[in-house]
Amino acid sequence: LKDLKTRENIRIAEKDKFIAEKDKLIAEKDKFIAEKDKLIEEKDIRIAEKETQLKDLKRQLLQQEMQSLQELSRVKVIANNRALIENAMQQYKSDLSLTKGLEMFVNEHLLTVGRDKTTLSMYGREVCNKLRNFGFAAKEDFVQKELKNLIHEISKPLHRPHVSGKIYTGYVVGGEPPLAEALAIVISKLQECKFVKNLDVLLVDGEGKCKCVLSNGDIVEYVNEPVPPL
Repeated sequence: LKDLKTRENIRIAEKDKFIAEKDKLIAEKDKFIAEKDKLIEEKDIRIAEKETQLKDLKRQLLQQEMQSLQELSRVKVIANNRALIENAMQQYKSDLSLTKGLEMFVNEHLLTVGRDKTTLSMYGREVCNKLRNFGFAAKEDFVQKELKNLIHEISKPLHRPHVSGKIYTGYVVGGEPPLAEALAIVISKLQECKFVKNLDVLLVDGEGKCKCVLSNGDIVEYVNEPVPPL
């Protein structure tokens, strides 16, 4: 009986030892998991910090690019239907391509999608009405289609509008209708949304003549520059 009790005590002791070792392994495992979670958290923090730094750097580069366009346009003609929109779209949706970003911007602000057809938004129609005062008279249906197709127009190798010799400084966009109207609507809205700031944009027709100026989301008369001295 005594031996039986001794063996029972030994089994209990062994069982307690096994449980203690098991608890120790579980504790070590929990500690390992906690350390791993901490490392993952620190890694996520570093990644988030790096992403923030990259975003800040990208924002600074976009600001510098815009400032460069502003400064250069004060001393020379910059004729480019793409550069300004490309910069603004990176501010609007930096995670999207130019094509997707412009499509989203146009659909959000400049078009009204109805059950039967797509038309210009109220803003787009207002801009078209103002442009008629300056000789741009494309039909709204054509302008609407041009807006939907604008990325293809500004992605062509020749996306620089013809400029007459009477323009000496300024950022210039435009072309034949309805391209000129579509560009005017987009850039005016970009100015209104503050994606394009402190930069007046000259709008030229198919002959390269400046008809009006896109300024802070409004359309104003172009005042002829004096002829620069020789």
